[in-house]
Amino acid sequence: MAEAELTIPQGEQTIYLPGQTIFQEGDTGRHMYVLLEGKVEVYVQSEGARIPVAKFVPGDFFGEMSLLEGLPRSGTAVAAERCRLTSLDEEAFRKLTAEDSTFAWRVMKALSLRIRNHNRELILKIGKDLQEVSSQLDDNAREIHQGIENIASSANEIESNEKRLAGQVKDVQSLSEKIVSTLDFLQQVARQTQILGLNAGIEAARSVEFGRGFLIIAQEIRKLSVQSKDNAEKISQLTEQIGSKINRVAEASEDSSRRSNEQAVATNQMVVSIGRVTQLADRLAELSRSLEG
Repeated sequence: MAEAELTIPQGEQTIYLPGQTIFQEGDTGRHMYVLLEGKVEVYVQSEGARIPVAKFVPGDFFGEMSLLEGLPRSGTAVAAERCRLTSLDEEAFRKLTAEDSTFAWRVMKALSLRIRNHNRELILKIGKDLQEVSSQLDDNAREIHQGIENIASSANEIESNEKRLAGQVKDVQSLSEKIVSTLDFLQQVARQTQILGLNAGIEAARSVEFGRGFLIIAQEIRKLSVQSKDNAEKISQLTEQIGSKINRVAEASEDSSRRSNEQAVATNQMVVSIGRVTQLADRLAELSRSLEG
């Protein structure tokens, strides 16, 4: 808005040295200023940083928004070099605009330009924010979708493990029944061996031909011995099979436990993602309110 130098006799003129503050952000605005000499910079504070927002040269005016609206200063104005300013309070401003149509036109033009620039900056900022929110919503939606797939996959694995576990348990039950059957046979062998021992005693008392009865009994005992050995081997094999089945049961159980843990992790991740989606929704609502305002 730099134009020809403007001298306003109705205003109070003040000299500001380099670095001197003209007004502070948050101050009550009761004056506007016309810069006659020097340069002025305006900045705002954001998270401890100074962000420049405007620079003024001779012929420019500033501070009129707070004067017109009665609101606190939106930024801090500092003399960038030695400056000479004219300050106008509300009464002087009204009088000047009534008497000087050129000044009034300049003020309206400046206000229109600042409002236009502000709207453009606001639209750009909101557009950028909306793109960022859209991208984050897309990322979180993908994370939630992936979490659901992981949970579904783990659920299928757990179901499969449970079926294998049930099958292994049935196999163990079947092997246990076989072992019981084999043990029954060994008990029968033991009873038969006892009977043969009794028969051996009887043969010893009755035998006419020395040793013939004992030979028959020895053969029977040998058969029982072979059968006992065979059944002992069967029991050993069945025991090994049971051990293998039990190991598989343990593996299936461990896998189910691992899958359950994976489900818990995936569920927690989904909770976090849903929380972020909620925050983004709040941010969208805030952007909507800023547009409404």
